[in-house]
Amino acid sequence: MATASNSVAQTQLDIRPMTGAMGCEILGVDLAQIDDATFRSIHQAFLDYSVVVFRDQELDEESFAAFGKRFGKLEDEPFLPHKTETPGVYYFRGAGGKKLSTQNLGWHMDHSYQKNPSLGAMLYALNVPAAGGDTLFSSSYLAYEYLSEPMQAFLEDKIAIHDVLHYGMESGHFAISEVAALERLAKMRQGFPQVEHPLICAHPETGKKMLYINKAWTTAIKGLHPKESKAVLDMLKEHSLQDRFQCRVRWHNKSLLIWDNRCVQHSPNVDYDEPRQMLRIALHSDWVPGT
Repeated sequence: MATASNSVAQTQLDIRPMTGAMGCEILGVDLAQIDDATFRSIHQAFLDYSVVVFRDQELDEESFAAFGKRFGKLEDEPFLPHKTETPGVYYFRGAGGKKLSTQNLGWHMDHSYQKNPSLGAMLYALNVPAAGGDTLFSSSYLAYEYLSEPMQAFLEDKIAIHDVLHYGMESGHFAISEVAALERLAKMRQGFPQVEHPLICAHPETGKKMLYINKAWTTAIKGLHPKESKAVLDMLKEHSLQDRFQCRVRWHNKSLLIWDNRCVQHSPNVDYDEPRQMLRIALHSDWVPGT
């Protein structure tokens, strides 16, 4: 379960755990004016809790980007079309609107179809619905911890295939009966061939073991018969998203959320029919899972 560090630096922050599994809110911090010592405390909370929320932040695109750069290099987003004038910052518009959307990517981790998946991501709420649109997270640490020892041993050397096309086929973002959609999927494949990542690996900073699985894009286990692979992956995907591994973030305007994409899956709810506008940053990592 999530536990706070006993470091002196952490005690300087007002940290409120969200659940027994993961996630916290940090109160009383102005992210536009933090010093290095405060950032070190925030970074430790980020590693301890995996999901961190700040409320009532007054940020523009530049100050949002500046906070993101404290964690590392900002990434280009391969599938977000709405860039702001600030490099690395994107407008992020929810799938709601006048009608409830049929698009629903559901549970996933970002960019695991790449050799170097994102370190994390940040969202800053500009205009969100009064209700709905919560974001759920599930801990890959706990998903590993709650596997039986025989299953942990079985998975220790197993390699999983991550495939970006699964996103297009399953999310509802592409009407695959249309030629234009199929052409877009073909271009997606050219840009992002399949990659392989171990199912069990250690976090590069905490050293904790995790079940490295992505419900959206993990499609097969290398070396297993297809039926064996499907059976094991179906079980692992269901196992990894148990309620007791999760936290839920409720959105308010001027909230900032950051999560450690290396050790969580997340799912945005589309249970709203009002506009939902945010700023988004993806954080780059040179880490290759399993190394």
